Amino acid sequence: MKKMLGLLLALALVISLCACAITKPNATTNAPQGSQTGAPTKATDGDQQSTDAPPLKGKRIAYILNVVSTDIFQLAANGAKSTAEALGATVDVYFTDTDNVRFQDTVSACANQGYDAMFLSHGNQETAYDLVTGLVEKGIKVVCFDTQFVDASGNNTTIEGVTQMFQDDQGMAAMLLEYILGMYPEKVAAGEPVKILKIWRGPGISPFDRRQEAYLEYEKSGKIETIEVLAPSDPKNGESSMTDVMASALPKYAVGDIDALWCCYDAYGRGAYVALSEAGRTDIPMVSVDISNQDINYMMDGSEVWRACATVDFTTIGQQGIRILAMKLMGEETEDVYNLTPSMVTYDQLTPNSNVTNLGDTIEGYGVNTDHISDWMKPYLG
Repeated sequence: MKKMLGLLLALALVISLCACAITKPNATTNAPQGSQTGAPTKATDGDQQSTDAPPLKGKRIAYILNVVSTDIFQLAANGAKSTAEALGATVDVYFTDTDNVRFQDTVSACANQGYDAMFLSHGNQETAYDLVTGLVEKGIKVVCFDTQFVDASGNNTTIEGVTQMFQDDQGMAAMLLEYILGMYPEKVAAGEPVKILKIWRGPGISPFDRRQEAYLEYEKSGKIETIEVLAPSDPKNGESSMTDVMASALPKYAVGDIDALWCCYDAYGRGAYVALSEAGRTDIPMVSVDISNQDINYMMDGSEVWRACATVDFTTIGQQGIRILAMKLMGEETEDVYNLTPSMVTYDQLTPNSNVTNLGDTIEGYGVNTDHISDWMKPYLG
């Protein structure tokens, strides 16, 4: 009996020792260390998506837009929020309704509220340089959209570490003018200028000034002749005031006096369209920069008045702003100036289901932008 008990004890000891010998090492202590930048290790084929915390977890970004909250700017805000959330950051959006003092006050307040980065849209070029320089000195990462920096000497300049984003404004202006010229091949062939009623506001508004550069080139070349320049009487109510201004101007012009209306901004275009519609002036085709769902409705009304828009999908503006800020927050190099590629949308390309979120179904390239996706972002952005 004692011999049997001894054999059983010895057997139990052997089993215990064997079990200890095949135990796996601790997975945490033997895991590879991340890079010095803190970027997650890129997954290899067959690996599961990383379950690590998103790389920008806890980072706070203020997106401050000195514009009225229209369709396109809501698209930009949504694009910014979804991109930031995917990377672990949060975005707070502020609209300051073209009030430059309110914009500056909002930027200054956010600078003192612990934001790690700021995405600023449509800053006033007279104050933007000093305002943004102050943010950089506080260590805040900054990307600007449609904001020109002018130094103390009055020259356009850049700020080290800050990326300025723009639409290709000159390109959009030229695309629209080429479209207009295409409507009058006989005049072009004869060397006659096409007569344009121009809607433009400035100088001192960066995107409008950039669009003006291309417009003036066509004017100087003799391809177009500007009949009159109109602007909204109240920029804070640009659409409705543009309707009033346009309605007052139209009686001066008979059918045939104006070949086309060129508009620097679609909100002003909507105001002009209402005045044209109310006056029954289907003889004046119009084009504009930017697009909204209401623009699409007007383009599809059957009158063939609103012919074309040159535009960027504003969702991509929000996405790009956050991607570039994310690169800055992770210590990556970014360019001083970045231009987004526009698309041309014409009335005859639209379908009854067209809206600003699905134009890519019929307009090649609209809404497609894969710039500034670093390898470390790919597991989070899909």
